[in-house]
Amino acid sequence: MTFTKFKSIFNKIGIIASLLILTGTFVLIWRSFFASGYGAYSGQISFYLLTFPVALFILGVAAFIILLLLIWKKSALFLKMIWAVICISFLGIALLSGIQNQYYAEHIDAETALMDNYTFSFSGTDTYSDLEEDVVYKTAEDEDLLLDVWDTKVNDENRPVIVNIHGGGWSSGDKSEVSSWSKWFNSKGYVVFNVEYSQNGPDMWQKQISDTHDVLNWIVEHADEYHLDINRINLIGSSAGGHLALLTGYTDLKENSFAPRETDSDSTVEINSIINLYGPSDLLQLYEDTNSKEFIQPLLEQLMDGQPKTEEIKHRYRQMSPIQYVNETSAPTISFVGLKDKVIPEEQIEILHEKLEENNIDNQAYYFPFSDHSYDSNWESIANQTTRQKIEEFLSEYN
Repeated sequence: MTFTKFKSIFNKIGIIASLLILTGTFVLIWRSFFASGYGAYSGQISFYLLTFPVALFILGVAAFIILLLLIWKKSALFLKMIWAVICISFLGIALLSGIQNQYYAEHIDAETALMDNYTFSFSGTDTYSDLEEDVVYKTAEDEDLLLDVWDTKVNDENRPVIVNIHGGGWSSGDKSEVSSWSKWFNSKGYVVFNVEYSQNGPDMWQKQISDTHDVLNWIVEHADEYHLDINRINLIGSSAGGHLALLTGYTDLKENSFAPRETDSDSTVEINSIINLYGPSDLLQLYEDTNSKEFIQPLLEQLMDGQPKTEEIKHRYRQMSPIQYVNETSAPTISFVGLKDKVIPEEQIEILHEKLEENNIDNQAYYFPFSDHSYDSNWESIANQTTRQKIEEFLSEYN
């Protein structure tokens, strides 16, 4: 094979590879802008790129270097145009995501650092914690259910409480995954209980809410041991954990059935406030309207033991929907969601807070314009900087 022929073949491979990369870039842009398809690989890649936009910058810079090499080698104009588009696309999305979220933060009076948005930051640096791991709070069906106690060093007596419920689609996840939030709450003077809950077998829709109610009872029973103020108990959860936090906070559990909390409730646990990070409020609507049906529908079917095709199972979905239990005695609630969330659409937050408004419950809801599901995975993202500020203000008001 002559050198000229080899060069021709190499150039053709380069053009084909460039076109494939350009196509992939356009797919990622489409997934990013239209918040579609977390169950698809391109949707998951788009999630990581939106959550960690520094990766977009790295890809953009790499594309720019290739563009410079093509210019230096005096390659075909067509090839240079392809890599110019790829470079501009990656760098443009990276800048757009930061600027849009920064603008929204300023609009709601939050102070943020734009450059911190472009980091791989998975955790805060607060060190105000003593950790007690794997404390048994319940034994069910020969299985011990555990919690971790993150004990603040900020104060000693009558400490307020955060009960932190992890996400994971109701069927996975672990209490250790929310440790960044736990350390941060510790730095603000809260004792944090990170809890696990049942995740396998039938009747999960009954077992999980029973577990979270039992956690609250356990905390009240051990209040003296941990020097807790049981009049200042707050719930937080993300995604599926947000759903469980809402459902736990709005209900009493009576003989294995749910009832809305009432003023004259005989519950031993009062809930001060609820923090909902992109958790759904209406499971029946979520089943039909999520942007990632191939991802979320099997999770709901596993949780609820079936598809909502019969009245019996539809009723089960309604029974597990927090929005059904909002009344004039519900706890103040704050919610957060990304407008590019591929799993939980913002309508799940909107309908919840409309119901809270109708019942004159103090509430706040925030919608980040260029953030995906689990945006707080990037601890220093603008969306999460804003979230922490709003949570701190919210808790200060109600604790």
